[in-house]
Amino acid sequence: MSGLRDGELDTAALMGAALRAGDVSSVELVERALRRAQSWQPIINAYSQLWADESLEEARRVDRLRPDERAPYAGVPIVVKDLFDVAGHETTGCCEAYRGTIAQTDAPVIERLRAQGPVVIEKTNQHELAAGGTNLVSACGRTGNPWDPDRMTGGSSGGSAAAVAAGIVPWSLGSDTGGSIRIPASMCGTFGLKPTYGALPTAGLMPLAPSMDCPGPLAATAGDLGILFGLIGGTAGDTRKRPIRIGVPDGYFADTAHDDVLAAVLVTGRALEAAGTTVESVDGHGLEAVRGVWMRVCCPEFTEAHPFLKDPTRRRLVARSVVEWLELGESQTPEARAQAIRDREGVARWFRDRLRAFDALLIPTTPYPAPQADQLEVELGTAGVVEVNRIGPGWMTSSVNLAGLPALTLPAGRSAGGLPVGVSLVGRDGEEGTLLRLAEMWETATGYHPAWPELPVSP
Repeated sequence: MSGLRDGELDTAALMGAALRAGDVSSVELVERALRRAQSWQPIINAYSQLWADESLEEARRVDRLRPDERAPYAGVPIVVKDLFDVAGHETTGCCEAYRGTIAQTDAPVIERLRAQGPVVIEKTNQHELAAGGTNLVSACGRTGNPWDPDRMTGGSSGGSAAAVAAGIVPWSLGSDTGGSIRIPASMCGTFGLKPTYGALPTAGLMPLAPSMDCPGPLAATAGDLGILFGLIGGTAGDTRKRPIRIGVPDGYFADTAHDDVLAAVLVTGRALEAAGTTVESVDGHGLEAVRGVWMRVCCPEFTEAHPFLKDPTRRRLVARSVVEWLELGESQTPEARAQAIRDREGVARWFRDRLRAFDALLIPTTPYPAPQADQLEVELGTAGVVEVNRIGPGWMTSSVNLAGLPALTLPAGRSAGGLPVGVSLVGRDGEEGTLLRLAEMWETATGYHPAWPELPVSP
């Protein structure tokens, strides 16, 4: 083996190929990932648990296998969000009330992943109990954005996105109930996929709202994103080479978006059009109340999913902002819940009506690039100033969860201040393959290659 130099083999596809060729060992890859994780941790606080000894032992086991015994990506390092059950380790959702809760078995998604051989090196920091889109609230402390640690990562899968964006690992697992994969992927500059609701099992996944929860992948490249989706059991749907029509909504998806975000949507549309798709405008009005609908659906389910937190002693260990979600859920009347369900059905119809004419919709992922951690307002430009606690990071994403549709965010560019800007493609039920194909078309058309911030300490 030639030894592993920094700056090479930074995608899962390249790592897998080098492992299969015998050019690198899993131990080398895992050791590098652990060094990077430890170097970045004081600055971005991306992980909640780091398993150095265990992951190195697993890497050594992979290295002992004969080539014909290895799965194609066996030995490639990966990280997973804290809310996934990993046998023998705590599942806390970064909430003090759940300290000491040890998983007895792997979640099915983790079991599928480990059967294919990637080495899990750590659990990642998240917004407490996934009840928020900033990753500023966590019993493990807030995460910092690798591109500017004073800024938020977005959440709730903020640690998973930060680990990929920092180059610690090429891919990670997160979950998405209101945008929790797509928001941090956008703010940190990675790819992220929220699958169709129900495409992947949610057993062994600490719940937020079971009718919307979705596990899914984040990755540095579109190719790695598709590979990981397949490893955890995802299917691509219709992958036939056929003409693709993309609709670009105005209205709700444009009226409260930062000028740099709208510019990224425009440039992405042009790139996809140059790649051979048809891109047209479509009416985006009619979703103005959708964030309230999402909260009225989410919070009662959240309360019911955590009976453990009815105990006042335990509830005192939960962050105040998360308790407010629990209290909102407890206060919801049966009539209000029934109305929220009807309103949700209207959101689903809104998307499906437009997706009859289009294969995908192109929308902003977040209303603005990553704000400062303590920032209360954001200047959008043409659209004026918005309050972060009113127009939050999940303003654009949560409607897609209500509809249950797949959505993929791609790292579409940079703001005037140099921060990542993501845009999303929303697809038809079960059509993750179309979204992945579009992401690869965009990658090719733009010549996109991932870039990573400089390591704070040389590994």
